[in-house]
Amino acid sequence: TSLGTLTTLTVDDITINGSTISDGADLTLDVGGDIILDADGGTWRFKDAGTAIATIANDSSNVQIISNVSDKDIIFRGNDDGSMINALTLDMSDAGTATFNHDVNLLDDSMLQLGTSQELQLYHTGSGNSIISHSTSAGGDMYIDAGGTLYIRNSTAGGESMIKAIGDGAVELYHNNVKKIETTSAGATVTGTLTADAFSGPLTGN
Repeated sequence: TSLGTLTTLTVDDITINGSTISDGADLTLDVGGDIILDADGGTWRFKDAGTAIATIANDSSNVQIISNVSDKDIIFRGNDDGSMINALTLDMSDAGTATFNHDVNLLDDSMLQLGTSQELQLYHTGSGNSIISHSTSAGGDMYIDAGGTLYIRNSTAGGESMIKAIGDGAVELYHNNVKKIETTSAGATVTGTLTADAFSGPLTGN
C-alpha cells in the first residue's frame, strides 16, 4: 500500500497476520457472488482448536472426503419436516459400514450388485419383472438360507403358500394354497392323484 507493508492489521476484533485471519467469535463471509476456495495444494482442512477433524482433498481430480479422527463416523444430516435426522452414517470403526435411516430406492433396471465382481445382482426391470441373478462365471452356488422355516408365497393372491421348507423337517409343495406333496423321513406323501409318464422301483402303500 501507499503506507508500506503492514505487519499486522486489526479491524474491530478481526486480525490479519501473514497468511492467518483470526476472529474471537463467528466469522461471516457475505459476498454478492460465489465463494471460491482455490488451493493449489489440493487440500482443504477443517480443524477444531487445532485438531484436524475433516479434510476435502484432490486425488487426481477425484474428490476425497476424509474423517481425520480415528474411528469417528461421517454423518449426513438433514431437516425432515422440522426434525434433524441422520440420513446416512458411515461407520469408520467398522471399515465404513453404511447405515441408512430409511429406504434405498433404485429405479427400474438399476441393480444392487454384491461381490467383488458383482456376482449377485438384484433388480427390477422396466417391464415389471423382479430378478435375483447369480453369475455362474464367478463360480460357487446360490443359497437361500433361513434360520427357521423358509416360505415362498404368492402375495398377489392373498398370501397363498407355494413352497414351505421347515428346518430339520418337511418340504411342502402347494397348488392353489392347498398342500399336495410333503417330504417325510421315509420318503414323501402325495395328497390327490400322482400322474407320471413312467415309474421305476417297488410300489408300496395303497
